[in-house]
Amino acid sequence: MKKIVSLVVFIAALVWTWNVVHTSEAVGFETHSGIQVKLAELIQNTLAAKKPHAKDLMIQKLWTESLSDNKVRAVFAYKFTDISEQGEALEQVIEGEAILHREPSEGGVDKWTLQSVKTTNDVVVFTEGSTVTPGGDEGQPATEATPAATPAGEHH
Repeated sequence: MKKIVSLVVFIAALVWTWNVVHTSEAVGFETHSGIQVKLAELIQNTLAAKKPHAKDLMIQKLWTESLSDNKVRAVFAYKFTDISEQGEALEQVIEGEAILHREPSEGGVDKWTLQSVKTTNDVVVFTEGSTVTPGGDEGQPATEATPAATPAGEHH
């Protein structure tokens, strides 16, 4: 009896592993790769349109994961250098995520639509420092001395 139970368990495990290995994912590797390439192009085109003076775009992170058969989550982070109105270079880092939904199509080619995009972190790094002193203009030393405070209750 033990041998029969062992044989049934072994066959069940064999069938299960066969199905796991040979079952194709609803969203394949090629689809994830295509979504990542299109998102990188979208980031580059959007940055060029909204910040024409931006340069040195670098996508630091871009990955996708399947949420369901028709929904994919993309997580991204990119940085670029922008020039402020005062002419100083600012490095900006933006992180975010997007949700894409698969639209039914008749031609056999998947059409993915952005459902939502949100940025979760926006960091600005000043590459050139500015000196700020109390009582003076930015970058200029104060010209007037500030009177020293006297302790309360003390009169001169």
